[in-house]
Formats: sequence, structure tokens, C-alpha cells
Amino acid sequence: MTDPHLDFFERLDWFSREDGQRLLAELAWSRQECPVVHSRYDGGQYVVTRYDDLRTIGEHPEIFSSSTPGVQHVPVALPPLDLDPPLHRDFRQFLNPYFSRSFLQRYVPEMQRLADSLIDNVIDSGRIEFVSQFAIPFTAGSLARVVIDDDNDARMKRAIEAVTGVATGDQSAYERVAGVAAEILSERSADTTGRDDVLQSLVTARVDGGRGLSLVEQLGVVTVLLLGGLDTTRGTIAHIGRYLAELPGFEQRLRRPEWVRHDLDELLRYTSAVSVMGRTVTQDNELLGRPLKKGDRLAVHWQSGNRDEAKFEHADEIRFDRPKNPHLAFGVGIHRCLGQQFARLQIEVAVERLLRRLTGLAVVPGTMIKETVGVVAGAPEQMFLSFATIAD
Repeated sequence: MTDPHLDFFERLDWFSREDGQRLLAELAWSRQECPVVHSRYDGGQYVVTRYDDLRTIGEHPEIFSSSTPGVQHVPVALPPLDLDPPLHRDFRQFLNPYFSRSFLQRYVPEMQRLADSLIDNVIDSGRIEFVSQFAIPFTAGSLARVVIDDDNDARMKRAIEAVTGVATGDQSAYERVAGVAAEILSERSADTTGRDDVLQSLVTARVDGGRGLSLVEQLGVVTVLLLGGLDTTRGTIAHIGRYLAELPGFEQRLRRPEWVRHDLDELLRYTSAVSVMGRTVTQDNELLGRPLKKGDRLAVHWQSGNRDEAKFEHADEIRFDRPKNPHLAFGVGIHRCLGQQFARLQIEVAVERLLRRLTGLAVVPGTMIKETVGVVAGAPEQMFLSFATIAD
């Protein structure tokens, strides 16, 4: 007789809503009984579920390559996400400064104005579809401004509209984003004014012994920054909106300024916006407790690691009193998320501006919360909330 758990993983479809409803329970079984479990998905892969094994993968990029960074094969280049050392180091070296907290502070006033304008749009109605009316346009607008920082207001508006289109699943929006970015990059190539932003870094960067980036590589970086920053931060903000509506005392907790220094990490661990990514084995090994061969593909399940009871007591609960929280929400090793400080900053701004004007969020009676599936799994995808306003 076929084991029902093994059978689940063999036929698992990461983008199936039905499978998504069972996945956390099946991952818990896997952590206990079969921590590296086979799946036939996309030609075959092994799903890695335990915290310690996930750290091993992240800390050994020479054995577990990021050349196929998704659970599906992707037909385009996505640097630096799909790069291994030493080229990966070159890309991160010129990108890292633009995603430091100190650099990103310059965008906070614009992020605050954006959040305020989105709240202005709904405040008189007393209700909001939290994802489409706040989480998506806030993260898309913030990301567009940081990645495509342009003085041309009309072009910047086009960029924000295109990035928002990407966030809502409009496949043609990628071409519009690429068109705007290519237009700016062409101008920047002849720019001698010494601008200091992400796109200018793509023009001046030198990698692989001193060569510049091709246009394909430049646009690949733009794509990675959008893919990495849209659904993930949107998902975490949507989760927080849900908890504000459903968890007693949560609003009061988030009204304390110190919440971001400790509570945010527990929310990141529990929600794990990027649930799963891909790696490829470069040499035969048994580092994960089972024989793996060169060419085998892995689905590294960060969310499963964050729910590992061997690492986190009461891992399936939100516990703000954890003394330590070495979560994997941003990955681990050289591919630890480039935009982690930007994500934190967006979440801080979003929560602060929301709670400055709104209180008493609650799920509108008679409505259901629809959840996402896939790589960013379990976050609210549609959620109608009511609220009361706070007098100025």
C-alpha cells in the first residue's frame, strides 16, 4: 500500500490551492519521518524540510547551486539570484549599499505620503479591501521608487503603474517595466551628473574581472528586485492586516514603538513570506542524510524550517516572548535576501501610518479571506476589513 504522505509529495503541485491547504500538515510529517522527501514536480525534486538541513544548504553554495533558484525552471537570467560565487559576490557588492537601511531612509517621506494617500482613498467608507487597496499599491509604489528612481514625473508614473501591474499578475506589465528601465538606463549611460541610485549602479558596475553589465543583465537585476520585493513584503503586510483584525491585543502591541525590534522577527518567522525556493546539487553527497547526486534539484522550504519544533518551541504559534529568533524568513548564507532592510522599513512605515489613523480593524461579516498559493503561500489575497477612524 502506498504511504499517503509520500504520495502527497510525489504528486504535489506548489500552485494548487487544494494541495496548499494540506501542505503545512504534510511538512510537519516530513520533518518527523522523511525530512528530504521526493516530488515529481517539474521533472523531479527533493523537498528539504528541517531547519538544520536548510542551513547546511545555504552555507554550502559550492555544493547546492542557485543556478535554478525557483521550484520551476525559469527561461530568463535573474542575476544575482541565479548566480554562484564568485560572480554572485560581484553583483552583491555593488547592489548592497542601495539596500542598506541608511540609504533607504531617503525614501521614507515618499513612502509615508503614499501610505497616507491610500488611506485617504478609503477612510470615508469605513472599509477596505486590504490587499488591492493598500498592501499591493503601497509595496509596488515604494519598490518602483527605490528601483526606478527617476526625476521625470510622467515616466515615474508609468513605472509605478507597470510595477503595480506586475504585482496584480498582469504578465504584459513586465515588458512595460523593462521598457521604462531600458529607456532610463540608456540615458544614464551618458549621464555625467554623478547620480547615486540603483539604476545608475547598473550602468557603472564592473563584474567578472572588470567588464560592465550587458543590457540583458541590467534588466535581469531589475526583474529580480521586483520579483523579490513585491509579493513578499505585500504578503507580510497583508498577514499583519489580518492579525490586526483577528488577534486580541495585537493592535495595542503594534502601537508600541519597540515592537519592530522584537515582535517583527516573530511575525517574519511565522509568516515566512518566501516559503520555498530551488537549488541544484553540484556534486554527489550525503550532507542531508540521504544520497544525492549531481544534477538533483531541491525545493528548500524555508517556511518548514521556521516551523521546525526542534528549533522553535511551539513553532506553530506566534510567541513574542522568544529569547532568540534565528529565523529563515530571509534565507541564509550568501543568498540571504538583498532587500531585507527595505522589507522591514516598508512594514514599519505601513503599520505606523495605518495605526495613526485607523483602529478596530475587523473582517467584514459575510466575507471570506482568500489566501495565496505558490512560492508566497498562505498570505491573504483578498480580505475585506472594516475600521473606525482616529480623530486628528
